[in-house]
Amino acid sequence: MRPLTDNPVSSPEDDAFRFGPYVDVLHNAVEQATPLPLTVGVFGSWGAGKSSFLQLWQRRFEAKQTRTIWFNPWKYDRKVEVWAALLHTILSEMEKEDTLKDKAKKLARAATWLSVRAGLGAAAAFATGGVVKGEQVDKMLEGLAEEDSAQYRQVNRFEFDFAEAVSEFVGEDGRLVVFVDDLDRCTPESAMTVLESLKLFFAQSQCVFVLALDLDVLAAVATNKFDEALKGAPSDVVSGMAYLDKIVQLPFFLPDVGFDTLREAFGPYLSELADDSFFWELLRRGLGVNPRRLKRYINVFNMALAVFQAHGTQPLSREFRLQLAVLLIIRSRHRAFFHALTSEPEAWRNLTVFFERVQGNPGGRNSYALDLDEHLQPFGKDKDIERLLTYGGAERVQPPSGETLLTMISTLRNAAGPDEL
Repeated sequence: MRPLTDNPVSSPEDDAFRFGPYVDVLHNAVEQATPLPLTVGVFGSWGAGKSSFLQLWQRRFEAKQTRTIWFNPWKYDRKVEVWAALLHTILSEMEKEDTLKDKAKKLARAATWLSVRAGLGAAAAFATGGVVKGEQVDKMLEGLAEEDSAQYRQVNRFEFDFAEAVSEFVGEDGRLVVFVDDLDRCTPESAMTVLESLKLFFAQSQCVFVLALDLDVLAAVATNKFDEALKGAPSDVVSGMAYLDKIVQLPFFLPDVGFDTLREAFGPYLSELADDSFFWELLRRGLGVNPRRLKRYINVFNMALAVFQAHGTQPLSREFRLQLAVLLIIRSRHRAFFHALTSEPEAWRNLTVFFERVQGNPGGRNSYALDLDEHLQPFGKDKDIERLLTYGGAERVQPPSGETLLTMISTLRNAAGPDEL
């Protein structure tokens, strides 16, 4: 069994999702962008391949000797102020240049001072890659009162001094591309401070900021942040989407990966049913086209089959494999129904019979529902469960016996952990 990993791809040879042409289009547009800075939003849902897209794009920049920096804000979330971590990450790269070492240290000092004076002292304690040492922070805190006036001058000029340092770092006609991945995995407060810092500290610099995020998540965060302050204002002003429009100048929506592309990419990792079109259609109906969700599903499915094969004496039938496939979809996407099956394994068969009757006479749905146990009636209204359990018509997957189903559930717990995860 060869498991699928969740590591993003970085090489064009590994671009199984065929992002390459989209990377080319976006890259060509950004290369022509002037004046800078520019903020690009790469929008996509959870597990859609945003990190892979960004890493492929980073390779394009590096191939032309454009300086790039990768920043993962969620690594610092709840530990330090994320906006300060972003600043220090950039400055720590500059500090590696002998000609910029002193300037980078001064800027890092100013950034740390600003976070402390703003009551954001956690930023002062975080490791800055050598730019600001822990012992230096302690001394700086002791001397803040005497140095306030000088530090204020430094902070007031921070935006311009930073822009000057970036210019020295990349050259007069160069640009620094900063990839900010997984911003939507941070706490709402941290995500917002990073967005705001792009306007506060980087507005004069030769930078391209590439933000990978789920648009709906960040728009909701922004809406919640300004909801109270802007009560009574027009909806287009209060909207979180309107706020993001002011931050992101170039939005790009990650293309959906076709299911056939996912089948081609993930099929070689399946130990069973890799060439079974019926199986893949079940996955398409039950799981959709989210790459991460499919990866996890295939890993658990392979593991569960391996456990059965290790303990069994007879080869597993295709019907058994398909029953297990459907059960795992139920466990992944219909948790309440899965829990019902753990205590009443015949519920699968009872619900299938109900759906068959409804499809034979749609007008009788309400009367047929009265024959269902009360706790199954909500599932009888679920169209997704209905499509899953009845797919294939006469060739559909038959419900397993109650004893077999409980054995499958036990094996899934071994392969995928407790049911409540």
